[in-house]
Amino acid sequence: MSKLLNEAEVRKLIPIGHSKYYELIGSGALRSVKIGRRRLVTEQAVADYISSLDQAAA
Repeated sequence: MSKLLNEAEVRKLIPIGHSKYYELIGSGALRSVKIGRRRLVTEQAVADYISSLDQAAA
């Protein structure tokens, strides 16, 4: 099971700014879940996003 990460934790793993974080979530490039008012991202979603960047570069 993947851990749920908040914005600060995701931004430590992916060096992006606040606006880019929400842009990626809004476009669906970075999958997220909403629990109450909080928007969280799984570790697997971060790994999938990084993998998609690697595939696009190839």
